[in-house]
Amino acid sequence: MGDGHFQLGIDIGGTFTDLSLLALDGSASHTHKVASTPSSPSQAVANGIQELMSSVGSTPQEISYFVHGQTIALNAVLERRGARCALIVSEGNGDILEIARLRKKDIFNLKAALPTTLVERRDVFEIPVRGDDAEPDAGIEALDEVLDSLSSDVESVAICLLGAYKSDAVEKKFAMRVRERRPDLYLSCSSDLWSEIREYERASVSSLNAYVQPIMSRYVDNLVIDTKEVGLQTALQITQSNGGVLSASSAKAKPVNTMLSGPASGVVGAAYVAALSGVGDAVTLDIGGTSADFSIIREKEPVYSTDAEIGDFPIVMPTVDVFAVGAGGGSIAWFDPFGILKLGPQSAGAEPGPACYGRGGTEATVTDAYLVAGYVDPEKFAGGSLSLKRENALAAVERIAQRLNSTVEEAAEAILRLGTATMTSAILPMMTKRGLDPREFTLIAFGGAGPTHACLLAEEVGIGQILVPPSPGTMCALGATIADYQYNYIRSLRRPLAELDTGTIQNVYQELEQEGRASLREENPVIERVEIVRSANMRYGGQAFDVDVTLPADIDASALTPEHLASSFHETYQKLYHNSDLSASVELVSLRVKVIGRRPKPALPPVAERQSGEKLVSTGNRTIFHGGQAHRADIFQRGDVRAGDMITGPAVIEQFDTTTVVTAGFTAHCDTAGNLLLTRAK
Repeated sequence: MGDGHFQLGIDIGGTFTDLSLLALDGSASHTHKVASTPSSPSQAVANGIQELMSSVGSTPQEISYFVHGQTIALNAVLERRGARCALIVSEGNGDILEIARLRKKDIFNLKAALPTTLVERRDVFEIPVRGDDAEPDAGIEALDEVLDSLSSDVESVAICLLGAYKSDAVEKKFAMRVRERRPDLYLSCSSDLWSEIREYERASVSSLNAYVQPIMSRYVDNLVIDTKEVGLQTALQITQSNGGVLSASSAKAKPVNTMLSGPASGVVGAAYVAALSGVGDAVTLDIGGTSADFSIIREKEPVYSTDAEIGDFPIVMPTVDVFAVGAGGGSIAWFDPFGILKLGPQSAGAEPGPACYGRGGTEATVTDAYLVAGYVDPEKFAGGSLSLKRENALAAVERIAQRLNSTVEEAAEAILRLGTATMTSAILPMMTKRGLDPREFTLIAFGGAGPTHACLLAEEVGIGQILVPPSPGTMCALGATIADYQYNYIRSLRRPLAELDTGTIQNVYQELEQEGRASLREENPVIERVEIVRSANMRYGGQAFDVDVTLPADIDASALTPEHLASSFHETYQKLYHNSDLSASVELVSLRVKVIGRRPKPALPPVAERQSGEKLVSTGNRTIFHGGQAHRADIFQRGDVRAGDMITGPAVIEQFDTTTVVTAGFTAHCDTAGNLLLTRAK
């Protein structure tokens, strides 16, 4: 083999680090899992690369492209272990993080406390200057005083000045001064990160970036060192929350763009493998140890959101719309003061983990319920790398059964029904608010437990088809491997469309597009083509919320007129709310541009076909409990399944990274793409 034979995708999770290795010619696909090393995440990556390349008889030098998803920045925020940072704002704006949007998380709780801000009030400094000040040198003297007064343990500085969405001149001048006076400080400017009109959201994004920048920078530096030590020679790429890719240096400067890197990669990978089976509209189900994550795919593309939250803080940049609930494999079953059985959001995590792990955990979890219900083989969990203790699971679930006055199997089913109900309470509102009917969608199940729970959820929600990819447990790593380069830009205008001329609109779109193309050139990626997606945030005059209207991809620049934007808005509003008003004035809030650099996609290896006269043979059977009764389920190995094979439930299909449970009423079919399609009898 010559250099550059493979491309590698990696996803770093709390329990396992997943690796997906694809041959560029589509001849082979390899997956691998190693235990994560939370104290030094880059070490698990290096270990995994060594082990994986050794297992395929190659070396890290053969890898020509390396990209990975991670939750380093996300976990730093959720666990509140980021760096101490300072925030510089315009005079009179010092309480912006505390005031926020004047809303409490729980409006029905009179004693509800506001979330603690990431920047302490003593580290917020006011300077008598606005971001759109006509004199760029204004406030420099006051800035010097702030820099002189910073505490010695402040590592990072965020700058968010009033009006900086209109002009970045003052913030740029401040940034130059900080680099001159204090080159040791990490720096985040609101106008550089996301120049949208909403002041609090810009301050939040700037603070988030400053909070995690030192941690992310150290992680990337360590990863480069550790991977070079094992022989990896290619440049490091990291996935973004929008499902795209950016260089390691960009990730160090703007880690806020990578907050939802891992979950977004999974949705990108799911959309890719689903398209191979002709599935364009789907709901993704990614069940890990702590949560069950959902997202929507429309016409083979992930659905995006601009109102995501990281813990208590808004992220207004476009992200793959992922919604999580506390119904993962480690979610703990418990009784409230009224004796009602509840599930999560508390999780046993990886340490001590579910009772069946034998690491000190004693409380019943979803994984323990799977084991008691017969869904998983204790000797084959995680490819046999973790032998589960059935007696521990039985003891934990038995305590639940005693409170319910039921059998241990009935208690296990009760836990699983609670998990299903929690997921249903997330998936139905997510689809209803978009006017979508679940019965018209396919459920794509991945993650360690997604395929195990998929039939239970599909039965409850009314979904008639489930797709299980060839390697569900490493879907996020695969998504990282095939992700495109993607950049989002915004320009806030906020005025009635009638007051705008065609030239202004066209010039803004052209400037944003040029900025995106320049970013692509700086990254210097290998791409097949560049795609430009234009959109606009608009609303009727007097409305408080706007609608993001995507413009046709084939529209000529000369057609970008106020009249065309207004027409597109009325049409979109009618589709969403069935109540447009063609006579009402339309207000333009912002213009948006998405620049996509489409990477060449590696072909997945073809699934093996069955030889004439061969049949798929069960490797045994065991009892599973479902629907209040015991069923005899045949057991199959995923590696034995060939294109065209049919498996009628009840059945269990085992593989290295997950177990697929096919309940009675479902039939599994393996298509030519290697995906399992589970269809429910009508």
